[in-house]
Amino acid sequence: MNRIDIPKRQHVWLKLFVGGAALLASAQPAQAGWLDTLFGKPAAQTEAAQAGPGQRLWRIHEFTTVALVPREPGAAETPPMAPMPALSPEALRQQLARVQIVGRAAPEPLFAADELAELVTPLVQALGRAGVGDDVLLLSSSRRDGGVLASPTAVTARLFVQGDSLQLIVHDARFDFYDSFRGTQIAPRFTFGSRTSTGAAQVQSVGASNRRADWLAMALPTMTRDAAVPVATPTPPIATPAPMPAVQPTRKPLDASSADDIERRLETLKRLRDKGLISEDEYLQKRKEILQLL
Repeated sequence: MNRIDIPKRQHVWLKLFVGGAALLASAQPAQAGWLDTLFGKPAAQTEAAQAGPGQRLWRIHEFTTVALVPREPGAAETPPMAPMPALSPEALRQQLARVQIVGRAAPEPLFAADELAELVTPLVQALGRAGVGDDVLLLSSSRRDGGVLASPTAVTARLFVQGDSLQLIVHDARFDFYDSFRGTQIAPRFTFGSRTSTGAAQVQSVGASNRRADWLAMALPTMTRDAAVPVATPTPPIATPAPMPAVQPTRKPLDASSADDIERRLETLKRLRDKGLISEDEYLQKRKEILQLL
């Protein structure tokens, strides 16, 4: 009995192992392939676009991707600023942090802080490489404030530069797809914001204008605009001090002896003139000096 049972058991385990391996192999393409076709590109083109200076796809992690794609059909030809200024990552992060979802019980941020930390650099690179005929598509999934047990939800949006403004069109603010994908292994279908059709999302932001409920126009967060440029403060003219008034010497009243001394000096001065020892001009000048002592 033992010689017969052992091969049978081995055969059963072998079938289970092969079946499990086949199941895993069939599941892998569904999970990996959705990223390759998410933006309508064949897998070979997607992988090639990841390398070198011509990168057009940034895979951050599962269900979080930034992609540079051709401008959506039917969009008006409104080229970006020329030349495209360098974007400020910190200013872009601050602008996106101010975007809120409205139409619920209370407004809440569209992105979580850790979510934005991952998104800013790829978005700056994609927007910096965008040409006249390009849009940037954003898919960002996060548990946000739901905790580790919460299922991730997705934000889907389209970004592009128009004139001197950064345009953000949000299609889904909290797309619940994760549980369905894990249960069926069927790749979710994501839809991004569009210029020609209004999505269900409602967003707002301080300092931005709403072109539609789902569409915000924000000031372009460039390095030039965000850098603090010191403003030269004109130096006030140095005031010329007013001339000090002449200080008049304080004269003490003359005592009897001083008055007698002045009288004798005047009489001596007169005798010198009368005898021709001094000129009339010298007499007058000296007389004036003596009289100032009074």
